[in-house]
Amino acid sequence: MNDHDSELISWANELADVARSLAHATRAIDRPSDSYLLLGCLTVTQRSLGQVYDQLANWHSTVIDGLEYNGEDGCGAGCAPGVARAELGLRDAAQFAGIVEDALMQAHNANSVVRWFDSIKKFPQL
Repeated sequence: MNDHDSELISWANELADVARSLAHATRAIDRPSDSYLLLGCLTVTQRSLGQVYDQLANWHSTVIDGLEYNGEDGCGAGCAPGVARAELGLRDAAQFAGIVEDALMQAHNANSVVRWFDSIKKFPQL
């Protein structure tokens, strides 16, 4: 693994850690007005992830046995090569990422018309 590859893995691990933290933190939204910006950030992030999947699919489509990898473990007669299966999976991921991005954009647009409070109002004590 070269320095660039190590950096890629480091960024992917950092992204995974931040996503786990965000998943934990979004169980409750203490500042309702943050929901609009959050949806905007998630939309941009999803767009970037779709691009990553597409670029990884393109890379898998061009790798050459003996240059980027040293053969494959057998998977039986008629089995598609692992790099081809990886490419197809990544193409699916890129397509689904686009669908998720569109859904997030719709949510973001719908959220934009809501007049959110900056803090949660308390119900009066009866």
